[in-house]
Amino acid sequence: MFPTDWSPPPIEWVGPGGPQGQEPQDLDPQGSLTSLEELFWNMAGPSQKATAPVVDTHTLVSQYADLCCWLSSLCREQALEQEREKLLLHDCPDLYSLDLAEDEAPLTPEHRMLVERFSMSLQVIPPVHPGETVFLPRRHPLYCILDCSHLKPRSHLEGLFLSCPLAQQLSFLRSGLLSNLYLHTPDCPVPLLQWLFQLLTWPPETSSGAFGLLWDLSVNGLFHQSDGDKHWWCPSLQEVTEVFHSLGACSPALGLREPCQHSGRVLKNSTSLNWSEQQDAPLEIALDVSLNYIYKFLALCALAQPGAYTDGDLLGLIELLCRVGLDVGLRLLPKTDLQQLLLLLLENIHEWPRKLQKLCCSLSEVSDHHHNLLALVQFFLDVTSRSRWVLLHLGLPAQPQTASALHCTSQKL
Repeated sequence: MFPTDWSPPPIEWVGPGGPQGQEPQDLDPQGSLTSLEELFWNMAGPSQKATAPVVDTHTLVSQYADLCCWLSSLCREQALEQEREKLLLHDCPDLYSLDLAEDEAPLTPEHRMLVERFSMSLQVIPPVHPGETVFLPRRHPLYCILDCSHLKPRSHLEGLFLSCPLAQQLSFLRSGLLSNLYLHTPDCPVPLLQWLFQLLTWPPETSSGAFGLLWDLSVNGLFHQSDGDKHWWCPSLQEVTEVFHSLGACSPALGLREPCQHSGRVLKNSTSLNWSEQQDAPLEIALDVSLNYIYKFLALCALAQPGAYTDGDLLGLIELLCRVGLDVGLRLLPKTDLQQLLLLLLENIHEWPRKLQKLCCSLSEVSDHHHNLLALVQFFLDVTSRSRWVLLHLGLPAQPQTASALHCTSQKL
């Protein structure tokens, strides 16, 4: 049978003053500690009594006294805090009923003007930078003319290609006849490379074939070049600017000092070129595809010919590319090709320490909006020493482990 009452049995405490219910006569702390010690050992088992260590009563008394002093000091501090709170409430009876609204705050007109000028709500900061209007929508491409006035045909097929109108020349490109005509020759005509570079601004159905042939011809010329005879062509800064104009960029957005000498002829007769069949992709996607083709080819030029551009052209090209990357229609699209191209262009600058400050000053003037400048800084990846220097000078710190290393390697750069 299990018991119904599970309460513990009563413990009779027999102190030094007598049985249970009687108060001890000796109230000395030493005696109280001795009584507690005797009670503890009376309740302990035989094995615990045999192995228990000897407790120093003087140590217990000193610890007990320290504890009492600490508790008394804590009580005094709490009492002082309550006194201070009462005095504060007595001096300012309406402390908890103050209304700190902007209309009732005791502000001077000068202070109110500063508050209104620099106050900003969290809802007015957009998650995406506003961007700049760089490219205007263009429904028809510019008329790309192949300058063959100084070219002498080396075969009947090449002569037929050079004498054909633009529509038939594009058919040569799409059918692959141009690849068979110029791919295996040691020297490709420069006007043909310039024409293919201009076709990168056309819709993806045309620009993809132009980029593939331009890449193959350039790589083929790279393998055939020697120290005395180089078969390589790199577009100049003016030609890159004209290509951006063909995509619909306006001159004020690019910050040009001189207007571009472009033909300005827009191809409006789209029947012969099947222009209506090339409008499947949205304008933003087609623009991004053309820009990526341009970035990739410029990166190939920067790798193959590091000295093709002067420092002034490199600074202008970097500024131009950063302006183009801030276009409104390209805000949500990745910038991988642009980031890689900027890294290569930074490495090709000859007088790096002297040109760094000028570069950062020109980049800081690309946009008047601080959110756009933050997006511009993100074009430079924190992967090389020069890109880290640009990040530091533009106001965005590099990674902590690289910040100290930059000061050590500044003399080497």
